[in-house]
Amino acid sequence: MREITFQAKMNVLELYVKGFSTNDIVGKTGISKGAVVSIIKDAREGKSPNLQLKGRIDELHDFSVRLRKEGIDLPQARLGSTLLDRLWELGVEPDTLKGWIEFCSQISPDPPEGFIPAAIEFYRIEKETGMVYSDIASRVQDLSTERERLIQEVDDLQAKERRASQLKQKMEDDTERVEKLTAKKGQLEKEVGSLRGFLQRKAEQLGIPIPEFEAMLSEASCLEEDIAQKLKEKKRLEAEVEALIKREQKLSSRIEKAGADFKEDIRLIRDTRKELLEIGVMKGRYEKEIEDMEWGMMIIPFLANPGQVADDDFSLISVVVNCVDKWIQAQPQWRLRWFSLNWDEVRRHVQSRRTQLGKPS
Repeated sequence: MREITFQAKMNVLELYVKGFSTNDIVGKTGISKGAVVSIIKDAREGKSPNLQLKGRIDELHDFSVRLRKEGIDLPQARLGSTLLDRLWELGVEPDTLKGWIEFCSQISPDPPEGFIPAAIEFYRIEKETGMVYSDIASRVQDLSTERERLIQEVDDLQAKERRASQLKQKMEDDTERVEKLTAKKGQLEKEVGSLRGFLQRKAEQLGIPIPEFEAMLSEASCLEEDIAQKLKEKKRLEAEVEALIKREQKLSSRIEKAGADFKEDIRLIRDTRKELLEIGVMKGRYEKEIEDMEWGMMIIPFLANPGQVADDDFSLISVVVNCVDKWIQAQPQWRLRWFSLNWDEVRRHVQSRRTQLGKPS
């Protein structure tokens, strides 16, 4: 069996103190698990006097395991221990450490992790400048006010710069426009000079003084304007006349159509009147027939069965009596009689006439 060197044993104990399990140590060192357990056991029992780990190796292992769970290694733990010692020197006990951290977080204008560097930097500035906190704060306030003033001045200057740029562009545009107008003015002056030369030559050819010739041209120009105005007025009048002619034609067409429509309306009115007269005659006839039908519908059921039809006001029997009375007056043998008839006589007369006509009674 190969003997394990002292350095290999130290590696095993270092990994164990850092919180690694026996299986992890076996995987990292290549030493068998039994040998790893034996090395740790010897250190636990104090058989490695140079390390002085008796009774402490398991405590260190558990502490390292807890640190690894919290994501902290031994150098970081050592730094934390140093920081804790400094806090104890300032009178910050472990029980009040959480409240002290919360207090620093509340008074810190920056995130809590930047408070300590900022405090250290402030302490360095005090040492270098020899100024106290109130002087530095007052100076910072003055500098902040000056900074705001300078920012405002910069904004004003930028606005003035933009305005100046706009004015400069406008001046360049105006200058370009003036140059164009100057060139146009020179061209017009040249044309006027050429025209004056032409007029002078024409006046000399005609033997007319220049002022008189210019007056004649001015009058001719006025006449041309009058002629143009008259022509314009003529065109306007011609347009009005043309519009009136078209309007007259439209009105004539409408009048002719209205005349034809009027004749047709007269014919329709006559036909309608004739139809209304015929409808009136038919209406009268239909009304008479309806009246007779209503009378028949009222009296026929009573004549057919007088005992089954109510006649409380004796209106139906009155109609029958009136009919019989009219019938009697229409008979030749009774027309001139002044005495009243006997109903038996009337009944016998009707039965005899029915027998003569061959009808059953």
